[in-house]
Amino acid sequence: MDLMTPESGTIVWTAVIFLLLMLVLYKIAWKPILAMLEEREHTITDSLKAAEQAHRDAEKSSEKHRQIIEEATKEAQKIILEARRTAEKMNDEMSQRAQLEAEQIIERAQKELDAGRDKILQEMRDLAVDLSMAATENLIAQKLSKEDHQAAVNEALKKIENLS
Repeated sequence: MDLMTPESGTIVWTAVIFLLLMLVLYKIAWKPILAMLEEREHTITDSLKAAEQAHRDAEKSSEKHRQIIEEATKEAQKIILEARRTAEKMNDEMSQRAQLEAEQIIERAQKELDAGRDKILQEMRDLAVDLSMAATENLIAQKLSKEDHQAAVNEALKKIENLS
């Protein structure tokens, strides 16, 4: 059991060696390890800051995209509304033109009817004159009395009235 109980000299030398080892490790390895840990801490901190910045940038970009989409939607609605107004305006103009053309066609037809009626009336007058001339020639050829002459004129007038 002697191996299990340490001697006081061994404890001292173990403590001295441990402290020397700690001092050597502190001088040689501790500073680089701390520097590496600090560098890693800075890297992690910088990465977190960069991630936060990227997140903020993504939110800003998302907001910009949302605004662009809203503006595009509003612009599309304006274009659609303007197109509807233009279509309604064109429809109204076409209706007005069609109404005007219809009125012009009716007016031309009325003028043609009036001209046809005037032509027929003129032809009737010409016919009445021709009939009167023929009746007058017949009367002159027969040497009519006053009563016969009156009857011939009345007969010619009746024929003219029947033609009207």
